[in-house]
Amino acid sequence: MYRNASDIWPPRFERVPTEESWVDSTIDQAARAYDAVKHHTWYQNLRPTLDALAAISQDGDIVVDYSAGTGIFTEEFLRSYPDKEIGLVLVDASPKFLRLALEKFKSDDRTAYRRLCYLKDERRLQQLEEVLPESLRDRGIDGLCSTNAVHLYDDLGAALRSWAKILRTGGYVLIQSGNIDNPNAPSGSWFIDHTVERLQSEARELVTSDPTYAAFRDGFDDAERTKSYDCLRQSYFLPIRPLDFYVESLRDAGFAVDSIDAQPVEALVAEWSDFLCAYHEGVLGWAGGCSRVEGKDPSEQLIELRKRLLCESMAKLFNDEPSFQACWTHIRCSKK
Repeated sequence: MYRNASDIWPPRFERVPTEESWVDSTIDQAARAYDAVKHHTWYQNLRPTLDALAAISQDGDIVVDYSAGTGIFTEEFLRSYPDKEIGLVLVDASPKFLRLALEKFKSDDRTAYRRLCYLKDERRLQQLEEVLPESLRDRGIDGLCSTNAVHLYDDLGAALRSWAKILRTGGYVLIQSGNIDNPNAPSGSWFIDHTVERLQSEARELVTSDPTYAAFRDGFDDAERTKSYDCLRQSYFLPIRPLDFYVESLRDAGFAVDSIDAQPVEALVAEWSDFLCAYHEGVLGWAGGCSRVEGKDPSEQLIELRKRLLCESMAKLFNDEPSFQACWTHIRCSKK
């Protein structure tokens, strides 16, 4: 057992990069709003990864929480396993999210923080090895977790190769996502972002038939406009890639795939609708328009009506049932 959690880290390692401006910035309310998703029923999708990390990790391990966001995974791990003495490095591209994570855990010596910056000249995000100090790279990382994020990585291969560079031989990686097209998904379950595509027809039917939404009929049959909003939606909710793509990418990056599991997760329709309302422009931007396509934003009244349409369309999609079953894919692998 470690006498002090700070003994986990290599000598002269700075847990908090105090020279970076985000560390002392004001906490953003949008980050707080996002953080509230941890209370949603469907966020039980974290439980298998939490338990797997507790089982596989040893005291003294250093683990990267990659795409940590506001620290929801780390928060739940520390709450569930308060006596586990491992170091958790929260890594994310959002300074606003990291700032809130720092606020939550800054007094816990088991946590550290690093931001991935976007390099404009190179048109890429920094890689993991570029933001970790030499002392940590020399030591090597024992494990890495990526929850609810891997389906968003445009260049998955580059991300995986960066993980492999800093992981020790035999180091473990735990990945999960509700947006991996897994052929072994339980019958009747959803890959959760598929709901966004499926509710489009429900929303269009409501706009056509319900005078409440008559304001959204302008440009309704404009094929070019429809195509523009389809492209906008796919920039928010990327096309779902097959499981084989992830397995092959992991192997190409030097990982052995040790296990793959498909887990059902109950999602409350109202909670999922509430989450999507934060991205209403990407979900139903065509209903009322948006500046990215039209050059101007709709009024606040139209935005509220758009959110109402979203929620009603989602309820219609699930026949007014209170919940639906989603499928989360969990992949455990190790560095060769």
